[in-house]
Amino acid sequence: MRKYIFLLTMTCCLLAAWPALAGQVRVFESMAEGMSQRDLRDKARAQGFAQAVLDEAKVMLADKLPETRTALLKEYLLGHAEPFIQGYKVVSSQDFPEGLSLTMDVRVDRRTLRDSLGGMGFFATLAQPQPATVVWPGDLTDEELQALHHLINLTGIAPTEGGSPVFTLERGSDKGTWKCHLSYEGQEWLAINGDMATAWFTLWPRYFDRPTAQAAQAGGETLTVSGWFSPDGVLEFDRVLHGWDGAVQNAQLVTMDMQPSGAGATWSLSVINRARLEMLLNAFLPQRGLSFHLAAEPRG
Repeated sequence: MRKYIFLLTMTCCLLAAWPALAGQVRVFESMAEGMSQRDLRDKARAQGFAQAVLDEAKVMLADKLPETRTALLKEYLLGHAEPFIQGYKVVSSQDFPEGLSLTMDVRVDRRTLRDSLGGMGFFATLAQPQPATVVWPGDLTDEELQALHHLINLTGIAPTEGGSPVFTLERGSDKGTWKCHLSYEGQEWLAINGDMATAWFTLWPRYFDRPTAQAAQAGGETLTVSGWFSPDGVLEFDRVLHGWDGAVQNAQLVTMDMQPSGAGATWSLSVINRARLEMLLNAFLPQRGLSFHLAAEPRG
């Protein structure tokens, strides 16, 4: 028994630490005319960061993001990936006349990324776009208008006249800044920034992170597991389950049942990636003599 619990504890610790493990990416950055070697390396590193974050995002979204939105997300991440990077290590780099080939181990903050993807609307708009009214000034340049439409498509917004929420883009009083408003059901939020994308994504989490929106985005499920020898195994698995942040969130241990045949427990949780959760459960539980049942919670 003692040996079993020790092995279970060690395995739980390893699986709980799994989200922090680094993933490897390899990128090639082309040399542009007049570009210094330092600028080339900076661009290659930024591309590597963007690719690493994109790879994690695709897993969290169960590879359901259309190609057009995937391309737009990578374009966005080229300038906005660093907040999700916990660390990196250059594995190899090779200079060519045409550019630089760079291989890196990159550790992505998966929990922050998952939360950000939710606030950016990705989980809410995977199945269908979000209707909204989007208003912008008539003096936008072609480049500015393209940037706005990229943000609309990236977020999964379906512009609808008279729809709610309402997003309004204006030029800020300071040159080169954007002033944005988002209004919904009598509430209004404001953001001002020199980067249109930053102003845009400062506001949309106000809408997509509403408790009612989060409840609609994540599938409510109950997970029942049985077959433990003692309550210690239940508590260890509870810690493991909370480490699977790319698959579930809001996991709560609801009941623990002690029978002569062993211990069982039930969790309430929100499924982010069902296929990934089932893979993790099947890899962890059956080989330990544990059985499980995953079912949707009844909606009242």
